[in-house]
Amino acid sequence: MKPMVNIIKTPSGTKGKITGELTGQHGASLTALFNKLRTKTDVTSITIDQPVAIDLCFLQMLWAFLQETRAEGRTITVSSGLNENDFKLLKLAGFDALLQPQDTALPHVTH
Repeated sequence: MKPMVNIIKTPSGTKGKITGELTGQHGASLTALFNKLRTKTDVTSITIDQPVAIDLCFLQMLWAFLQETRAEGRTITVSSGLNENDFKLLKLAGFDALLQPQDTALPHVTH
Protein backbone atom coordinates (compact mmCIF):
# COMPACT_ATOMS: atom_id res chain seq x y z
CA MET A 1 0.00 0.00 0.00
CA LYS A 2 1.60 3.26 -1.15
CA PRO A 3 2.19 6.02 1.40
CA MET A 4 -0.56 8.61 1.46
CA VAL A 5 -1.15 11.93 3.16
CA ASN A 6 -4.51 13.49 3.82
CA ILE A 7 -4.61 17.20 4.61
CA ILE A 8 -7.34 17.85 7.17
CA LYS A 9 -8.52 21.33 8.17
CA THR A 10 -9.58 21.61 11.83
CA PRO A 11 -10.44 24.55 14.10
CA SER A 12 -7.02 24.21 15.75
CA GLY A 13 -5.04 24.16 12.48
CA THR A 14 -4.28 22.07 9.45
CA LYS A 15 -3.12 18.51 9.98
CA GLY A 16 -1.34 16.05 7.70
CA LYS A 17 -2.34 12.43 8.34
CA ILE A 18 0.21 9.95 6.93
CA THR A 19 -0.77 6.31 6.30
CA GLY A 20 0.37 3.34 4.24
CA GLU A 21 3.68 1.55 3.78
CA LEU A 22 6.29 4.08 4.91
CA THR A 23 9.41 2.41 3.53
CA GLY A 24 12.26 3.09 1.14
CA GLN A 25 10.59 0.78 -1.38
CA HIS A 26 8.17 3.66 -1.95
CA GLY A 27 10.83 6.38 -2.00
CA ALA A 28 9.28 8.33 -4.89
CA SER A 29 5.87 8.28 -3.20
CA LEU A 30 7.41 9.44 0.09
CA THR A 31 9.13 12.31 -1.72
CA ALA A 32 5.79 13.30 -3.28
CA LEU A 33 4.11 13.04 0.12
CA PHE A 34 6.57 15.45 1.76
CA ASN A 35 6.40 17.80 -1.24
CA LYS A 36 2.63 17.95 -0.78
CA LEU A 37 3.11 18.83 2.90
CA ARG A 38 5.67 21.51 1.92
CA THR A 39 3.15 23.28 -0.30
CA LYS A 40 0.62 23.44 2.53
CA THR A 41 2.25 26.20 4.58
CA ASP A 42 -0.56 26.13 7.14
CA VAL A 43 0.14 22.52 8.24
CA THR A 44 0.68 22.62 12.00
CA SER A 45 0.85 18.93 12.84
CA ILE A 46 1.52 15.56 11.31
CA THR A 47 -0.01 12.31 12.51
CA ILE A 48 1.53 8.98 11.54
CA ASP A 49 -1.59 6.84 11.58
CA GLN A 50 -0.98 3.11 12.04
CA PRO A 51 1.32 2.54 9.07
CA VAL A 52 1.39 -0.82 7.34
CA ALA A 53 5.21 -0.71 7.65
CA ILE A 54 7.82 1.87 8.57
CA ASP A 55 11.59 1.98 8.12
CA LEU A 56 14.57 4.25 8.66
CA CYS A 57 14.23 5.78 5.19
CA PHE A 58 10.88 7.31 6.16
CA LEU A 59 12.17 8.40 9.59
CA GLN A 60 15.14 10.17 8.00
CA MET A 61 12.87 11.92 5.50
CA LEU A 62 10.51 13.00 8.29
CA TRP A 63 13.43 14.29 10.37
CA ALA A 64 14.76 16.30 7.43
CA PHE A 65 11.28 17.71 6.70
CA LEU A 66 10.85 18.83 10.31
CA GLN A 67 14.30 20.42 10.41
CA GLU A 68 13.55 22.31 7.20
CA THR A 69 10.14 23.59 8.31
CA ARG A 70 11.35 24.57 11.76
CA ALA A 71 14.35 26.41 10.24
CA GLU A 72 11.78 28.45 8.32
CA GLY A 73 10.28 29.45 11.67
CA ARG A 74 7.18 27.29 11.37
CA THR A 75 5.83 25.37 14.34
CA ILE A 76 4.96 21.79 13.50
CA THR A 77 4.42 18.76 15.74
CA VAL A 78 4.31 15.01 15.13
CA SER A 79 2.11 12.45 16.84
CA SER A 80 1.80 8.79 16.12
CA GLY A 81 -0.44 5.79 16.22
CA LEU A 82 2.55 3.46 15.95
CA ASN A 83 2.32 -0.08 17.19
CA GLU A 84 4.79 -1.22 19.85
CA ASN A 85 7.36 -2.68 17.39
CA ASP A 86 7.39 0.42 15.19
CA PHE A 87 7.78 2.66 18.24
CA LYS A 88 10.72 0.50 19.39
CA LEU A 89 12.37 1.05 15.97
CA LEU A 90 11.84 4.78 16.36
CA LYS A 91 13.38 4.76 19.83
CA LEU A 92 16.30 2.41 19.04
CA ALA A 93 17.25 4.48 16.02
CA GLY A 94 17.31 7.62 18.17
CA PHE A 95 14.36 9.20 16.37
CA ASP A 96 12.06 9.34 19.40
CA ALA A 97 12.83 13.07 19.49
CA LEU A 98 10.55 13.34 16.43
CA LEU A 99 7.61 13.17 18.79
CA GLN A 100 8.90 16.06 20.94
CA PRO A 101 7.77 19.46 19.66
CA GLN A 102 10.45 21.91 18.55
CA ASP A 103 13.36 19.63 19.49
CA THR A 104 16.04 20.43 16.94
CA ALA A 105 18.89 18.41 18.43
CA LEU A 106 20.39 15.70 16.27
CA PRO A 107 19.11 12.20 16.98
CA HIS A 108 21.30 9.88 19.00
CA VAL A 109 21.23 6.30 20.13
CA THR A 110 21.94 5.44 23.74
CA HIS A 111 23.42 2.08 24.60
